Amino acid sequence: MSSRPVPDLTLAPRIDALRALLAMRAADPPPDDWLPVVVGGHEVGVAHPDVATFLGTEANHFVLLDYRLVLEDAGLDAAGRSALLARAAQTLRDAGLLHGWRDELLDVRPHPDQPAVATLERAVCRTLGITTTAVHLNAFTPDGHVIVARRADHKQIDPGKWDNLVGGMVPAGESEEAALAREAQEEAGLDLAGQPVTRGGRVHVTRIVPEGYQSEIVQVFDVVLPEGISLANQDGEVAAIEKRDVEAILAAIRDDEFTLEAALVLLDGLRRRC
Repeated sequence: MSSRPVPDLTLAPRIDALRALLAMRAADPPPDDWLPVVVGGHEVGVAHPDVATFLGTEANHFVLLDYRLVLEDAGLDAAGRSALLARAAQTLRDAGLLHGWRDELLDVRPHPDQPAVATLERAVCRTLGITTTAVHLNAFTPDGHVIVARRADHKQIDPGKWDNLVGGMVPAGESEEAALAREAQEEAGLDLAGQPVTRGGRVHVTRIVPEGYQSEIVQVFDVVLPEGISLANQDGEVAAIEKRDVEAILAAIRDDEFTLEAALVLLDGLRRRC
């Protein structure tokens, strides 16, 4: 008689049902009265009318034109546009219209697969509805468990919620793979060199947030880590790292214990393993 476990034929449809439910939460269009943000001749974001009006009247080189917030950047290259955006970011900061300041630049792209037209301080990206790129890592054990991390309580966004083992933004000029390797070391003390990392799908989350409008594309990666590997947070942004079985993961997702992005990333990885 075979000792192989009987596959759970209900797992795939349950994952698909959860993904469909969360996908609806992750696909909120911007309100109709918010203004498109134009940089380098491309619509790259969307701004609340109050923010658009402020920048259009108080920030040099931003104008309101045909119900759009347009950066007047004709003839400028990406560096020139970035300088104008840096001044606008400082103007927003001085006016108290930003939530935090990160001293981290992110690329401004018309589309994730197109070249950047500028860079922008991370804290401004959601204020202007700029689409950002992130990387998340699903970590599995050889016996099919999932390794997850709880966000520190001092995190500005989703404090205390559960997350993928590794996750973070891709800074300007950095590749997704380099960002993933750096985040893995910082968040889990994990050296990804030589580990069997595979590329998964993409998750796009759009929704209204306190900072403005979130448009974030997450590139999913998966890895199966050796049994007994040592993992420990290095940057103080993770409160706990745990190993859970798939049923516990699905229950926690249903109970909204994970961030929306992490839940969708986990379901993306779990679905490929069904």
